[in-house]
Amino acid sequence: MKDKIFIKNLVLPCHVGLTEEERRQKQNVIFDIEISCDLRQAGATDDINQTVNYYEIKETILNTVEKEEIKLLEHLAETVATIVLKDPAALGVRVAIKKEKYASSPEMGIEISRDRHG
Repeated sequence: MKDKIFIKNLVLPCHVGLTEEERRQKQNVIFDIEISCDLRQAGATDDINQTVNYYEIKETILNTVEKEEIKLLEHLAETVATIVLKDPAALGVRVAIKKEKYASSPEMGIEISRDRHG
C-alpha cells in the first residue's frame, strides 16, 4: 500500500526516562507517524468515514501520553502504534520518536513499524 496519512513533528510533553529524576519533569518528545491506508474511497467520495481521522488519532495520543509515566521510548512507540491500529482503516503504522534534547546533530531516537497482521 502506497497511500499514507502522516503526522510529523508532533511535539508533546511527556514524563519519560529511565530514572525517576528524568521522569519528574515533562520533556518534549517529537513524534513522526505514518499511517498506511487505502485513500481511494475517501478521495472518490469526500467521506471522512472512508479514511483515518488524523485529528482524532492525534488527540487520543495526546490524551494518553499526558497521563502516563514511561521509561522507554520503545514503550511509548508501541503505545502509539496500538492507538493507530485500533482504527479499522489503518493497515500499518510507522512511529519515529526522539526527545527534543536529542533532535540536533547527532539525532537519536527510535523507529518501529507495525501492521494490522502482526
